[in-house]
Amino acid sequence: MYEEVNKKSLAGHYIGLHNESTFKKTAAYGAFVCFSPASVSGGEFFIADGAKIFRDIKTEVLEDLYTRGVRISVSNLDLAFLGALGPLKENAMEFVKGLVDKAVAPKFDMDLDMIYGTDGNPGRLQAIEHKQSPINRHPESGRPVWFCNLHNHARYLRDRRPCTVPEVGMTDVYYGDLSKIPPATLEHINDVSNKHIQNLDMEAGDVLLIDNYRMLHGRQTFEGDRLHAVSWFRKGDEQVEIVENPNPLNALINQFIK
Repeated sequence: MYEEVNKKSLAGHYIGLHNESTFKKTAAYGAFVCFSPASVSGGEFFIADGAKIFRDIKTEVLEDLYTRGVRISVSNLDLAFLGALGPLKENAMEFVKGLVDKAVAPKFDMDLDMIYGTDGNPGRLQAIEHKQSPINRHPESGRPVWFCNLHNHARYLRDRRPCTVPEVGMTDVYYGDLSKIPPATLEHINDVSNKHIQNLDMEAGDVLLIDNYRMLHGRQTFEGDRLHAVSWFRKGDEQVEIVENPNPLNALINQFIK
């Protein structure tokens, strides 16, 4: 049960398209259950086809992200107050970074780097995922699929839609070298993603099964009480094949985008 998607404190927060994926644990399928839809309004669960998103992203944008990779920041911790320690500041920053690493990384069940100042704020410590490809090759069909949480995690997009996440929980997305992804790229990904979103009006007792290797999902804002849950599972030991080598990209595009 993901309580965050039902909390009233986050009812006004739009959860964008994302996959459930890390390099340590990847779920192949999800069973999304509606115990109770939002009692007043909103809260629709929604999905989008990653193969269609891949097809409609501009080739130059796709190749840019594919070649350079992406890294996702999953939390912020503002530690500017450590500057008051004067000559002890640097040691204190390193000490705090170690403490945060031990406390945060296990909760996300993934490898994270604790880095100061990535977003231009030298006193901000961010927990950042390792470099990853925004594309996977579906383990059964072999079809390349958009497999990236940029639509949900990019701060540029979050700042322009309903968001009630506190600063410590704000996320962002960077290139693999931690440089900023330009707004034009983020807006294009947003437009293509929104084009393929399908809202689902689920009623109590409804269960939706999705292929996590292909479909992305999210949730609209809501008012009232809402209770949804999800169970993740897979058939065996299959793992997604992350497509990382930039050389085959043109072949993938020529094969599947006609």
